[in-house]
Amino acid sequence: MFKPKTPKTTDVWTKESTASSTPAAAVTPSALTYIGAGSEVHGDLRAAGNLRVDGTVFGAVQVDGDLEVSATGAIEGKQVNARSVLVHGRIKAKVHATEQLRIHGQGQVEGDVTAQSLDIEAGAHFTGYSRTGMAKEAEVLQLDHAAEAPEPNRTPDDDAIQPAV
Repeated sequence: MFKPKTPKTTDVWTKESTASSTPAAAVTPSALTYIGAGSEVHGDLRAAGNLRVDGTVFGAVQVDGDLEVSATGAIEGKQVNARSVLVHGRIKAKVHATEQLRIHGQGQVEGDVTAQSLDIEAGAHFTGYSRTGMAKEAEVLQLDHAAEAPEPNRTPDDDAIQPAV
């Protein structure tokens, strides 16, 4: 008669619960993901907005927005991708920034980097190869193989001339 009611719980990781979530929970491009000092993340990390790392990340990092690694922050992994990367701490990975990579004061980057622009302040450390600027895409000529090109040094009237035997 007096059964205790068990609270109804939902698993936040299932598709059913995310389908019923409100649009207010949708991630906006200005959303900030924060990894606090003393925190460690083991595995690949993807952030839909901006990411600030005060702790340590062991794994690949993919950020749709900007990435900031503070003086206490570190990233060690295979690859780091972001729009802009600001380093006060340490990154040991291949870095790709679609806009800018800036290494401040005591910042350290070890690995090959690709960025539109690369700024390294005095006192900062960079070890690796760098590639800056956007490479122009090669123009691709479209050839229509259905239309036969005339042979060089021939005119359409040459077909009417028969060689003498």
